[in-house]
Amino acid sequence: MSAFIRPATKSLKFVRAFSASTARSDLNKIQLIGYIGNDPSTTEFDDRRVSNYTVATSETRRDKEGNLIKRTQWHRISYWHKQDWFSKIKKGDLVYVEGTLRYKDYVDKDGNPRTKAEIDQTGFKLISRNKINQEETDEE
Repeated sequence: MSAFIRPATKSLKFVRAFSASTARSDLNKIQLIGYIGNDPSTTEFDDRRVSNYTVATSETRRDKEGNLIKRTQWHRISYWHKQDWFSKIKKGDLVYVEGTLRYKDYVDKDGNPRTKAEIDQTGFKLISRNKINQEETDEE
């Protein structure tokens, strides 16, 4: 009977969630879907422009009593570009923004050192226009 019974052999190979090269490198990537807070402000430098704007993202959850609580986060975005198409983006537009997170140190008006987080935009997609903005573009 021993000829018919084989000892159970189990392979103890570990499965990696990421490739070996990915596990060793760093990742700094932000992805947001939210509403533009104000019309972007654009500053020109020679042949390049920087547009600064904010995006609001919200999440809704229930508290212990079952009441809905909405929490909104504001994100500062900066976008260096040469194109003019970005001037068509307006307050209230629903957008997808991709970028990298940067921290900038500064001194406020009272002399206190501060740090602000900012996203350097690398990707962008307009998901839908604000209804007011859509009516304005239809009239043109």
